[in-house]
Amino acid sequence: MSSWLLPGKRTVISTRFWLVFKAAMFSMMSAYLLILTDNVAAGQLVGEGAVMGITLVFPLVTFIIFMSYIIADGLVMKLSYAQGRGDRRQVDRLFSMGVMLALVTGFLFTIGMYCFRDELLSFWRISPQLLDFAGAYYDGLYLYAPFMFLNVFFYTVFVAEGQEQVCVIGAVCTFVVNFVLDIVLCLQIGVMGVGIASTSGLAASVVVQLYYLRGGRSRVHFCWYLNVKEVLWGIWYSCYHSMDTLLLALLPVALSSCVLSHFGEAHIIVVTVVVNLLTLIVALYTGVVDCLQPMVCQYYAEQNLHSIQKTMDIGIKMTVFISLLVTVLGMALAEVLPLLFGVREQVMVQETAAAIRCFLLFTAFLGTTLMYSNYYIYIEKRNYGALVKLMLLLGLPYIGMQCGAAHSLNGMWLGTGGAFLAAWGLNYLLAGRSGWLFLDKEQLARQYSYDIDSVKEEVMEISRQVAEVLAARNIPSSRCMLLSLCVEEIGLHAAERAAGQNFQLEISLLLDRNPNGKITLLVRDNGQPYDILKTAQSGSYSFREYFIESVTANLPYRRYLASGDENRLTLVI
Repeated sequence: MSSWLLPGKRTVISTRFWLVFKAAMFSMMSAYLLILTDNVAAGQLVGEGAVMGITLVFPLVTFIIFMSYIIADGLVMKLSYAQGRGDRRQVDRLFSMGVMLALVTGFLFTIGMYCFRDELLSFWRISPQLLDFAGAYYDGLYLYAPFMFLNVFFYTVFVAEGQEQVCVIGAVCTFVVNFVLDIVLCLQIGVMGVGIASTSGLAASVVVQLYYLRGGRSRVHFCWYLNVKEVLWGIWYSCYHSMDTLLLALLPVALSSCVLSHFGEAHIIVVTVVVNLLTLIVALYTGVVDCLQPMVCQYYAEQNLHSIQKTMDIGIKMTVFISLLVTVLGMALAEVLPLLFGVREQVMVQETAAAIRCFLLFTAFLGTTLMYSNYYIYIEKRNYGALVKLMLLLGLPYIGMQCGAAHSLNGMWLGTGGAFLAAWGLNYLLAGRSGWLFLDKEQLARQYSYDIDSVKEEVMEISRQVAEVLAARNIPSSRCMLLSLCVEEIGLHAAERAAGQNFQLEISLLLDRNPNGKITLLVRDNGQPYDILKTAQSGSYSFREYFIESVTANLPYRRYLASGDENRLTLVI
C-alpha cells in the first residue's frame, strides 16, 4: 500500500485499519455485487422492464437496510465505548439486546410488508407491465428484513471485535448462494426469483455467523438482558449515524420522480444505472466508515486525541484515493455499464454514459464530506453531523437536480453532483477553520503518542523520550521515573513476546492540566493476546512479568483488554 495512503512505518492504528479495511471492502463489494447480479440477471434473462421494476422497489430495500442500521449502529457504538472503558460485561449485554431487537423488529417489518403491499406499490404512477415486474420482485422479499437485520448487526459487532474473518466468510456464502439462485430461480419464476435469491443469500450469511458464535471462538456471549432505556438510547443514536442510509434511500426516489416528471418513464433506466454506480461508491465509503467507527469511538472514550487524529488522517486519505480510482474507471467504462443492464438502444446508451460522467465529477466531495459527517457523530456532535448529512445527501442534491432538470437530463446530473461540492464547501466554512476534527487544542498539547516496533532499541529510546517530555512539563521526578520504568518494562516484555516476529506498539500519555494530577498511560500492541497482570497473578510468570505486576500493583487504576485486533494495557498514575 502506498505511503500516501498509510504511513510508511507500520503502526498499531494503520495495521488495524488495514485489516478491517480489507474485510470491510470485501464485504461491501460482495454486497454491491449482489445488487449488480440481481439487476444483470433480470436485465439479461427477463428484459429492461424487469430492471426498471427492481429500481422502483430498491428504495424499499435501502429503507430496510436503514432500519437494520437503526438497530445496530447505536448499540455497537455503545459497545465500542464499553470496550474503551474495558467493560466486557456491558459488551455482552449490548450484544444480546441487539440480537433480540433485530429478530423482533425484522418479523414485524415482514408483517408490515405483507399487510401494506398494495399501498406501497401504488406510490408509483407507472404502466401495468412495469407494476407487475415491481410487484413480483417485492413478493420475493417478504423475509428479507429479519435476515438483513441480523446480518448487519452481527457484521458490525464482529468488526468492532476485530473478528473480520467471519464477515469475509459470510460475504462469500452470501454471494455464492445469491449468484446461483439468481440464475436458477430467475429462469424458473422470473423476477420474484431474484428477490428470493437475495433473501436466501442473507440467510446463508446469518447461518455462518451463528455457527461462529455458537462455536465458542467469539469473545461476545449471549445473555438474557433487556434495558429499555439503553435500547431507546441506541435507537436515538442510530438515527443520527444511519441517517445517510435513509437519505440514500430517499435520493433514488427523488431522482426517479424528477425523471418521470421531466423526461418520462423510458428514462428510468438512466436512474437505474447511475443509482447502481452510486450504490457501489457508497459501499466503498461504508467500508472506510466501518473501519473508523470502532476505532474513533474507542479512542474518544479514552479521550486519546492523537489516536483519533491519526485514524481520521488515514480514513480521509483512503476515501480520496477510492474516489479518484472510481472516477477514472467509471469514466472509462461509462458506455459499457448500460449494456450490463439490458440497454440496447444506442441513443439511450449514450445518454446514460453522459449521465454517469456528469455524476462522477463530484464523487471525491461526496466521500470526504460523508466521512466527516459520520466522525462528528462519533465524537458526539450529533446535531452538526446530522445537518451535514442532510445537506449532502438530500437537501442540496434535490435543489440541484430540480434546477438542472429544467435545462436537460445531463443538467439534472450535474446539478445533483454539484450539490456534493456545495455541501463540502459549507462544511469547510463551518468546521474547516476549527481544524475539521473539533479536537481541543489545549488538551491535544498535553498528550503524546509514539509509534514504534517491538524491538529493544526503539523501546529504550521511547522510554528516554518519555522521561524528558515529562520532566519538561514539571512532572515530579518520582512520577517521571515510574512512568519511564513502566514504558521500558512493558515495551521490553512486548519485544520478548515478539520473538523475531515483529509487531507494533503505540504508547500514549494523557496528562492533566495540573502537573500533580493524574497521568494515563496507554500501551497498545497488535501481537497475540497476552495479559501480563493475569499471568503474574496466576503463579506462572517470568521475572519481568512479576516486576511489572509489583510496580503497578498500587496504582489507582490498571486494566488489560484484548479487542479489535489489539492488546491494550491502561495504567493511571
